[in-house]
Amino acid sequence: MSVKPPDAPTRDLRRRDYAAAHESAVVTGAQAGDDLLPNRAYPSNLLWRMTKALDPDKAPGRILDLGPTNNANIQFWAESGFDVTCHDLFTHESRRVAEGDISPLTLASDTVRKLRLPFEGEAFSAICAWNVLARLPFVLAQQYARECHRLLAPSGLLHAIFLDADGRPDTRRQYRVQDRQTLQVSSLAVPRPLPTSWIDAEIRMLLSRFGACEIQGTPAHTREALAQREPVAGPS
Repeated sequence: MSVKPPDAPTRDLRRRDYAAAHESAVVTGAQAGDDLLPNRAYPSNLLWRMTKALDPDKAPGRILDLGPTNNANIQFWAESGFDVTCHDLFTHESRRVAEGDISPLTLASDTVRKLRLPFEGEAFSAICAWNVLARLPFVLAQQYARECHRLLAPSGLLHAIFLDADGRPDTRRQYRVQDRQTLQVSSLAVPRPLPTSWIDAEIRMLLSRFGACEIQGTPAHTREALAQREPVAGPS
């Protein structure tokens, strides 16, 4: 009579046991003299940790890309075995942002709290928000961070990218997966400044609903966050 082996411990960002850092993917903060309008590839430790942690055979096996996406990113996730859904959030919200009608007063009136992403709850294993939440006013970004939490399956992961506080604010950026531990950033100067660059405290406040959050700087004047939804089963 065979004995069923015990279940493997649940992967938990708070215990940092679900994906060890890649020894060759050394990620440091922006250095003096770095190009403030970078077009370059850089090692992303948090992308590597997320790609190692995700299992396409574990339900729901879906990735949500909140844009601005490209064929390379879609192909990367599809070849990794995931179903990919794209929703260009900033394009959907660009008129609202341009009209400037987002403020603490509109948040208090529940206008912002009624905003939803058009998907069922717990529908995704991971969400990529690369330079998306970062381009929205804080109260609007906060609501969509709540929506990301709603859409993630238990223990699901959110990988978000923000402009570093030392970066150039009049920048529009797009990130493309070069391989599972490398991102290529393309930068373009824009006529008017986008919403402010971000510091760690603001990012942690934005993602405070999540059970765990890790933030790292990169050489390309970018800050990355990897957040995990609760509940996470396993020993306390």
